[in-house]
This record gives sequence, C-alpha cells and structure tokens, in this order.
Amino acid sequence: MDIMFALRRAVLVVITMGCGISAQAADLLEVYQLAVENDARLQAAGFEFQASNEAIVQARAGLLPEISFEAAHTETDQEIISSDNTVYGSGSSGFSTDTYNLSVSVPIFRYDAWKRFSQSKAVVQQAKAELLAAKQQLMFDTAEAYFTVLAAKDNLEFSRSEKTAIARQLELAQERTKRGLATITDLRDAQARFATSESQEIEVENALEDAYRALQEYTAELVLNFSVLQEDIPLTPPGSVVLDDWISTSISQNYMLEARRHAITVAMEEKRRQRAGHMPTVDLVGTLNNRDTDGSLFGGGSEVRTTDVMLRFNMPFYLGGRISSLTREAGFRHQQARREYEVERRSLERETRAAYQGVLSGIKKVEALKKSVLFQRGALDVKEEGLKAGINTTLAVLDAQRDLHFAQRDYSQARYDYLLSILRLKKAGGTLSQEDLQTLNKLLTTG
Repeated sequence: MDIMFALRRAVLVVITMGCGISAQAADLLEVYQLAVENDARLQAAGFEFQASNEAIVQARAGLLPEISFEAAHTETDQEIISSDNTVYGSGSSGFSTDTYNLSVSVPIFRYDAWKRFSQSKAVVQQAKAELLAAKQQLMFDTAEAYFTVLAAKDNLEFSRSEKTAIARQLELAQERTKRGLATITDLRDAQARFATSESQEIEVENALEDAYRALQEYTAELVLNFSVLQEDIPLTPPGSVVLDDWISTSISQNYMLEARRHAITVAMEEKRRQRAGHMPTVDLVGTLNNRDTDGSLFGGGSEVRTTDVMLRFNMPFYLGGRISSLTREAGFRHQQARREYEVERRSLERETRAAYQGVLSGIKKVEALKKSVLFQRGALDVKEEGLKAGINTTLAVLDAQRDLHFAQRDYSQARYDYLLSILRLKKAGGTLSQEDLQTLNKLLTTG
C-alpha cells in the first residue's frame, strides 16, 4: 500500500510542478495569498460590489436633467394630379427639409427618484458588507482546509506507525506459534488486525488526497508541501471571559448580519418607491425646434425656429392596479428581509456561543488528550513487557497499539480544532483579520 500511495503522490508532484508550485513547504499565509488571488467566490463578491456601485450612478441620473438632440433630413417629391385651388398650380416639385430638435427636461419633483437614490446607497452598503464577509470567510476556509490537510497527514503517519507495530507483532506471533509459546488465536488476532490496518491506511490515504483537492478549490493550484504545527502551542482563553460580550460584539460587528440590516433598508426603500407611483411628478421641459425647408406646394422655401418652455404636471389616477400590486409585493419583500435578518441573528448567536465554548473546551481537551497519549504509550510499553513475560496476550498488545493510535489522532485533531475555534469566534464577531492568520502562522514550522 505504501507503494500505491507513493505512486499517487508522485503523480500529484508532477501535476504540481506543471502548475508552477514551489517544492518548498508552504505556510498558512502563502496559501492564503494564493487563495486571495484565485478564489472564485471572493472574485464574484468583488464583481458584485463593483456592479452595485453603479446603482448610485443610475439612481442619481433620475434626479439630473435629460438633454437630447435629434436631427433629420427629408427628401420630398410631390406631383399635383389635380386641384380646385389655383394657388397650388400644377406639375411636380421636389425639395428637402432639415429638422433639428433640442430638448431639455429638468425633474422638479419625482419622489420615486429620490427614494431610488436613497435605496441605491443601501444597496452599495449591503454589497460592501457581503464583500467583507466573503474576505473573512475565505480566511477561515483557507485555514480550515490547511489544517484539514495537516490532520490528514498526521493521521496517515499514525496509521502507518500502527501498521508497522502490528507487523512486528505479527512476526512475533508467527515465531511464538512455531515455538509453541503462543496459541493459534494470537496469530489469527495479529493477522486480522494487520489486515484491518491495511484497509484503514487506504481510507486515510484517500482522505489526504481529498484534503489536497479541497484546498485546491480555493487556491486553484495544487499544494503538496506544508509547514506543520509546532508540538507546543499556547492555549489561551478568549480575550473576554464574558460570553455576552462576544455575542454583543457579533450582533453589532458581524458583516453578514450587517448585510441583512442593509437588505431591510433596501426593501423598505423599495416599498416607499413603489408607493410613490401614486404621487404626481413635475418636470420643466424646454424644446428648441428648427425646421429648414427648401420648397413647398406653394413653390417657396422657409426656415422656422420654434422655442417651447413647458411645466409638465402628471398625476396618475388609475393604472390598472399595477402600483398597488407592486407596493404590496414590496411590503412582503420587506417582511421577508426582516425575517431573514432574524434567522441570521439567531444563527449567529448560536455560532458565537459554540465557538466561544469551543475555545474553552478545546483548551481542556488538548491538555487531557496530551496526557492520554502519554498514558497510552506507557500502557503499551507495560503490555509489551507483559507479553514477553507471558502475562499478556497478543490481542492485549494490539488493543494497546490501537488505543495509542486513537489517542494520537484525537490529540492532533483537537489542536487544530482549538485554533479553528479561535478563528471561528473572531469571524462571528467580525474581527477576523490577516493579522490573526499571521499569529497562527508563527506556530508553524517546516516539517
């Protein structure tokens, strides 16, 4: 199985070289920078923010004058077939006409345009909050994927170490069976446990490859070599020992919850904008028209310039119920936005509590599992000595080796979970930043 995994890893290395990834171990910050450059979700949020900025420009346009210019050239051919009016004469004539029209419309009162302008500001603020939330989410996701790789690598190392130890026990059981010092049951137990360790190794190898690919979703490039977590890491509680302080911070500073608040404003302004469809509009319209004709039925040309200034008042009385329907729809959307905010707030409070407790319990769990590894290693040593003395069976030693592997795996995972709980708590509070990744990065070392 080691050969098969080595072959798969060799293939990954070749792919990595083709992607231009350095063979040196990458730390958390390097992987995060790679994710910032390539993550499609963050890029999509960035384009959404840029697109939302155009909403202000478009809304402001509804408050500014509109100026239009139109020019037309017309060729006219006329033939008088018959006429009782002697003024027209007879025969045919042809002439051209040039027309120029300049129109200026200045909105005096458009309540719906003002509401749309107010709404556009909230749209931009919502998109900005979503972009900041996406940046924080990428920080956490990258760290989580990074530590998932490290945990999978640790688990593979522990699995191989256990398999090697079981292989030694199998050889010993075979030797002791031949010499009549052990029963066939001991041999079968060792054979069964070795077969199980082989299948578990395959499962762990697949988990590691999947972890590589999961990280690649963010970086777009395959990274294989990683800096590893130091053996001793500081175990410190959250900055504030009061959970309610973290919950208050989350409610006031979490970016996704802020986006929900802006979504309520957007929906409320939309309701007001649609209701404004029942209100009058007032526009000042000026028109300059110049018509230059080279001929006419009368035989002579003319040039006429007309200037109109109009104060236009429009009061919609009935539009088939469309305005009322749009207003009701906007009202429902407003209520929907309020409910979605409440869902987000409750979820955020639960997430903050879980992350806070995760940090506190993570400290105790790491400390307890560290002791468990020491005790399990000591128990294994005792049972191996007992096997030599004929006190313990091979199965007892195999069970001790398995328990040691489980303790090592759980201890390794607990360290990563503790660090992720810290990031999760800061993300919930809206305070997660690149400096936090830099702090974690200092806990890494080249393996």
